[in-house]
Amino acid sequence: MKKVSDEEILAALMKYGTIKEASAATGASQRAIYDRMHQREFRVMYEAAKADALREATFILNGRITKAVETIENIMDDEEAPAAIRLQAANAILANVEKFAGRLGEVEATLKPVKEKTLYEMLAEEGV
Repeated sequence: MKKVSDEEILAALMKYGTIKEASAATGASQRAIYDRMHQREFRVMYEAAKADALREATFILNGRITKAVETIENIMDDEEAPAAIRLQAANAILANVEKFAGRLGEVEATLKPVKEKTLYEMLAEEGV
């Protein structure tokens, strides 16, 4: 098997999601990828890449939340829409208010230590 860089493996893992598919895409053996996954430095880079992808997706979704709520609100307020549809729209808002409030609390709790330390400081504490 050919020598494949960490960056190529990371990109493939992020794109395909499995070691098997990353192996097929990069030409690295599955064993080589498993071995890299057990190396602390690679694992930190992989976790950081996953966090970046999740952060990006979250930013995109957060940008759409207002429009989604406005759409549901418009349906709920549409006097010409059937009552059942308007009720579903109202229930959609009510069902998600508690979820969003709870998630906001989780996010704020997660961000507190991050605001206090940089990623480099956290990695330095772990000896990376």
